Amino acid sequence: MNKQREPVQLDIKVQISAEAIQKIRIWTDIAKGEVSALGLVDEIRDEDSGAVETLRVTDVFLVKQICNDCETELDSEAVAQLMLELETAGIDTGKLKAWAHSHGTMQVFLSGQDDETIEGLSNGEWLLSLVVNKFLQSLMRLDQFHPTHMYIGDVVWEVHYPAIEGLEEQCRKEFKEKVKEGYYVTKTYKSTRSQQLRIMPDTFDEDLYWEGVEEDDLEEIQSF
Repeated sequence: MNKQREPVQLDIKVQISAEAIQKIRIWTDIAKGEVSALGLVDEIRDEDSGAVETLRVTDVFLVKQICNDCETELDSEAVAQLMLELETAGIDTGKLKAWAHSHGTMQVFLSGQDDETIEGLSNGEWLLSLVVNKFLQSLMRLDQFHPTHMYIGDVVWEVHYPAIEGLEEQCRKEFKEKVKEGYYVTKTYKSTRSQQLRIMPDTFDEDLYWEGVEEDDLEEIQSF
């Protein structure tokens, strides 16, 4: 019986944007075997300390490559072309610190060949490597190359859903207009026995009357 994986929870968050992971999953679904992509990663820093608190993959790019059932080989000229296009668009190519690839219908793991690819993509700092398969299984690895090469082979990651401008204000307004929240009220009897009652705000007095409870008898009121 296979032991269940327990990914490592880092002190920092590792995230992939919803759009980026959707691209990866679509390409994985289309491919007969393996396929890979390169990704941009933002370092999100704490405003006060300046320390990195999140590594967030913001976008991924498919470049020319040769793939089969068990390997994927990126075209070096295509990778160089991608970097040129990013620079032309004013995007820092130093953010190109993510590699994602699929294993088709095989289990998710990083092979010796994958280790070689990671070494080749190393930029002297760090790299995120994501491997997925057609069953939506995934494994994220974080490599650090300075001052020495070390890695954590299975880290916790999550999907980042970017905030949509004005959406929170719109939702709060709609919630206030359409939702009425009730209350739990607690009555304590002389025998110290307590009873929780559910009271709606627009029928508060009527509900208390039918429950035979005086408002002065209530110990606490809390939203539910």
